[in-house]
Amino acid sequence: MGDDIRWQDFINKAIEKEASDIHLTVGQRPHLRCDGVLVPMDDRPLTEQFMSEFCSVIMSEEQRERLVREKDIDLSWSFAGRRFRVNAYYQQGHLALAIRLLPERIPSLAEIGAPKAWQKMLTLEQGLILVTGRTGSGKTTTLAAFIEELNREKSYHIITLEDPVEFLYEPKQCFISQRELGRDFFSFSQALRSALREMPDVILVGEIRDCETMKTALMAAASGALVLGTLHTLSAMEAVTRIEGMFPLDQQDSIRAQIAEVLVGVFAQRLLPCLRGGRVCMAEVLLTNPAVQSLIRQGKNSQLESVMMSHQAQGMQTEKMAREQLYRAGLITRAMGTEYRQVRIGG
Repeated sequence: MGDDIRWQDFINKAIEKEASDIHLTVGQRPHLRCDGVLVPMDDRPLTEQFMSEFCSVIMSEEQRERLVREKDIDLSWSFAGRRFRVNAYYQQGHLALAIRLLPERIPSLAEIGAPKAWQKMLTLEQGLILVTGRTGSGKTTTLAAFIEELNREKSYHIITLEDPVEFLYEPKQCFISQRELGRDFFSFSQALRSALREMPDVILVGEIRDCETMKTALMAAASGALVLGTLHTLSAMEAVTRIEGMFPLDQQDSIRAQIAEVLVGVFAQRLLPCLRGGRVCMAEVLLTNPAVQSLIRQGKNSQLESVMMSHQAQGMQTEKMAREQLYRAGLITRAMGTEYRQVRIGG
């Protein structure tokens, strides 16, 4: 490349430091996010030439053309045995990249500290499971861990619809089809309808972004598939409210009935700095039971938290309960969960 800075150097340094993210843009030094904290690297500011040439390394010609046309694209990339999720965009007219480093292997549910309620989800054959949280809260990793558990234990046909494909699954007991937006399909709702004709047992929808996709996801769950999806909400209650809000007011009564019928679990998670190093997952858990179904049908979402508090034996927990468990385990300070509530941390 035309610059003295070698892209291989900061990629290797990010891997060495176990960073979760790399941020690059013209006129600034490369930055790494380590344990949730953004730190600059000891390099000179990046030039337009460097960014352009690096994009030529990680993107196909078609992707570069899309970036120029759409100004913002997502893609996956592999280097030195690692996979990366890349968001390429423009800021002040200059190229910029946000690069997420994916784990070398798919972790188990136990390794990521997932709530025990996920074990119950492994026994289900149909319904809708949602993992919610901000960007960087580990939603994709949690779902990948769940899919990998199914892959080891079940004989299922699993279809994933992703933007982009992040983790690559090696089929074990399952037959797995991984489809990527822009390469294998053009819209999540269209791909979800198509997937239903392919007789899947499990469908993973990378992100449920609109009314049509949600409508099809509810239909798929009602028709006998186990549907997994993500939303950008901070709590389980907000997730239910967000689904309702995707639809016109005159449809919301019927949508509430559908949600109550097919929703089986909501896991609202955040990643917090761990006192033992790295980060730890804190998750609020809402599981369906008759009380939850009744509240959802009536639109009384604000009362869902009280049900979570009174049904801990079934695996439910509020964020406060999850935070207390992590504190008692010596993983976080008592104040840490509340301190980071409004702070986005990578992961």
